[in-house]
Amino acid sequence: MNIFDNNFKEIISSQLVSVFGGLITGTILAIYTDKILLIPGMLILLPGLLEMRGNISGAFASRLSAGLFLGIVKPKLKRTKLINANLAASFLLAIITSFILGLIAFAFTYFVLGISSTKIIFIPIITATIANIAEIPITLLATLSLFKKGHDPNNIMGPFVTSTGDVTTTLALLLTIAII
Repeated sequence: MNIFDNNFKEIISSQLVSVFGGLITGTILAIYTDKILLIPGMLILLPGLLEMRGNISGAFASRLSAGLFLGIVKPKLKRTKLINANLAASFLLAIITSFILGLIAFAFTYFVLGISSTKIIFIPIITATIANIAEIPITLLATLSLFKKGHDPNNIMGPFVTSTGDVTTTLALLLTIAII
């Protein structure tokens, strides 16, 4: 048995992309730490925002990949009822979980730090909306493209969407902070 088969190569490649994405995200956060720390509770929000984006996009890619392998989804960029439902579910899930994350961050900053700022509720919602606008099409296009080229999206998309989600969420967060 050859341990360096196509699956291994796909997985190691996607892990390298993930490491590179983590480095980019860390660099962006290091550069803009002073802006992020101006808003109380941001360090409470950040891990949740980053984790949420990767999880939602990962589940979306997984559903697409399963549909592609089962033949329910065709590897064409055509909006079908199933793809539209998954797009809507991913978007709605991000908004709902962002709102809950904002409420938790608000409660923590209020009860533990004694700071009452409703901005902390809206920051994750706006950030998730901006990140979704970028991340969902990336996930859809990458999953379809990989499948068309004969790759297994299940091997690649998890680490890929986690790293692209981290980068897009971080950039969306900085944009949201600039807006607010």
